[in-house]
Amino acid sequence: MLHRSTIATSACLAVAALIAAGSLASDAFAEYPVGTSNVTFVDSARGNRSIPVDLYYPAQSAGAGQPVADPPLEGFPAVAFGHGFQIAAANYAWIAARLAGEGCVVAVPRTAGELFPDHEAFGLDLAFAARSLRDAGADPASPFFGRMGPRTLVMGHSMGGGCSMLAAGGDTSITAVANFAAAETNPSAVTACGLIDRPALVFAGGNDCVTPPADHQIPMYEALTGWRTLVTIDGASHCQFNSYSFLCDFGESCSAGISREAQQDLVWLLLKPWMRAILFLDSTALRDFFTLLEAGAGFTYEQDGVPTGAEARVPPVACRLSAFPNPFNASIMLRAEIAAGGPARLVIFDAGGRRVRVIVERSLAAGPHTFHWDGRTDARGDAPSGIYFARLSGSGGTTVAKLVLVR
Repeated sequence: MLHRSTIATSACLAVAALIAAGSLASDAFAEYPVGTSNVTFVDSARGNRSIPVDLYYPAQSAGAGQPVADPPLEGFPAVAFGHGFQIAAANYAWIAARLAGEGCVVAVPRTAGELFPDHEAFGLDLAFAARSLRDAGADPASPFFGRMGPRTLVMGHSMGGGCSMLAAGGDTSITAVANFAAAETNPSAVTACGLIDRPALVFAGGNDCVTPPADHQIPMYEALTGWRTLVTIDGASHCQFNSYSFLCDFGESCSAGISREAQQDLVWLLLKPWMRAILFLDSTALRDFFTLLEAGAGFTYEQDGVPTGAEARVPPVACRLSAFPNPFNASIMLRAEIAAGGPARLVIFDAGGRRVRVIVERSLAAGPHTFHWDGRTDARGDAPSGIYFARLSGSGGTTVAKLVLVR
């Protein structure tokens, strides 16, 4: 099924509101401290090719060389991330650290830094790095012994994004692929996509003049054969998918319509639940991913195919929330449906992520409930015209409704 959705609200407001709604976890809420190290993998099948990588992993405490944290029962998944052309691997610490904080072991290879990089070799490096991390779980000499699970993800930006397609197309043991502003490569990443029948999440920038979506990400998305999602972020530039790089920014002719922070936060907003569904088989996260696609703002998306693995088991929605009339002037009715009785909380947030009004905070029985918001704050002042979000949290789930107040 192909689905398209466009919301006009700016990405900055959308990210702030969804942070308020509890959908976007910041680094402060990461499950694990992040450890870092530099290691070198050696691929004996390619003439003992050395692959130096920046490594980010769940640790017992944050910092370089810290002991690896105890894993969940299924072990930590492995992620390999490919850098862009002439962009340092360190420029992707922002995403590698977030993934590690969520329980992934992430390798960012430093190969392919030449002026004329070998794309095929870089794709093989990404696949080998992912396999090496996964297989380290069976190596008694590795600090990851007994800590790695079976699932792997390859990712990348620009050149590295195209090479992540080469990696997944050439290695069927890779679980899934995700990338940012992926660039066509030689050999062709588009052709490689025809071999990928696994989950794929492709991000594109609405203001990308370096790898325009019509020439790069869209052909890749259309060539993929499994469950795939293409997200185009309104106003996003090519280079803001990484930390500031003089060469990248200097070579980009388009101006971004949103800030670097907002662009990266919106990426993480969607990537996190998708990643948790695929790598941790978190069915609630999959439901959250679908909900965010439908309710989110600041992007358009297309989706085709259906999840087919264990990650496809979407649990029933535990909470529902509807609002009427909407937009409203003086008062709005909020109808809540709760599947299981227990503690519940209904709170109004403004578009900047600030709490405006606590509507209810007590135990509620299962079934329908009706509440009203009179457009006033906790301090009993009138809330100004604008966009607000009502967040209902109940036993087993959270849901969000967008409200429009017009004075």
